[in-house]
Amino acid sequence: MADVASKPGTRHVTRYQASHLDEARAAVGTTFYPHRLAPLERAPDLSMSLRTVQLGPIMLGRLGYGADVSLDFGELGNAYHVSIPLSGRVEAVCGGETSVSTCKRAAVYLPAGRTTITRWSADCVQYGVKIEREYLESVLESMIGRPVRSPVRFPFTFDVTDGAAAEWLRLVQTLAADLDLDTSMLYDPLMADQLARAVTTGLLLATGHEYQELLRGRTAPVRPRTVKRAIDAMEANPERPFTLPELAELVGCSVRSLQEAFRRYVGVPPMTYLRDVRLQRVHEDLSAADGTASVAEVAYRWGFHHLGRFAADYRRRYGVSPSRTRAM
Repeated sequence: MADVASKPGTRHVTRYQASHLDEARAAVGTTFYPHRLAPLERAPDLSMSLRTVQLGPIMLGRLGYGADVSLDFGELGNAYHVSIPLSGRVEAVCGGETSVSTCKRAAVYLPAGRTTITRWSADCVQYGVKIEREYLESVLESMIGRPVRSPVRFPFTFDVTDGAAAEWLRLVQTLAADLDLDTSMLYDPLMADQLARAVTTGLLLATGHEYQELLRGRTAPVRPRTVKRAIDAMEANPERPFTLPELAELVGCSVRSLQEAFRRYVGVPPMTYLRDVRLQRVHEDLSAADGTASVAEVAYRWGFHHLGRFAADYRRRYGVSPSRTRAM
């Protein structure tokens, strides 16, 4: 069950302990993904331990079962997941491909294709890094300057003992170092955007995938004046009810030219960029809330008028509801 004995507003890390399969399944299912959990021995001495922290669109956790088990997740669907054993081994199948991950080789489970862990060894404890699919692909788009229209094909496993992958692992280890504490400056919601971006960018740079050549040959594109002026206008007054034709007229170009320039030099459409600026302003206000303004009031203040859509967009970006951020 979850450990919730802490002072309100101070806890960042959530703790779970379980000695029964149903409890373990519920904890991991709530935090990461729904799944089927089964023992690989007749009377398992289960001692599941899970620590998790939400860093915006990333969930970081440390998990061990203390028994040989199997897990069937089906398709992850909305996330990329990196598993990094600290001890023991994990045998898995994803999209018909098999792998073994150890402390020297991490595994990447993709959004598409059935993911099954056929054996999680009793002595295995591992870090798990869950990155929302939409977020990872938007970061990649901003790095390569073009749309990403299908799941990134990461290698099923990669060596974490050398080079850029080892450096990325050290970043994860730094973030995971405080998982045994209730709270940490590293886990403060105000730092979540920067940390999530660093982890995601590092993974994209450190692992082999079909966009690596583009990343190696990348140069920082110089944004044209029309894009800069549009961004400056949206950053200065994100609450203003901008429309795409209004923005195009403001910067002196056609709607189509502005859309193409944002696609090439920013990686997202102008209205998506505006939404993200508004979400950031809401997040900052809710994180620093003094308790007098409601979530709806803050959302309206920054230009959101459809509260259901706003709440869904906020949860996709920050991994928690607006009301949860306000209560932290």
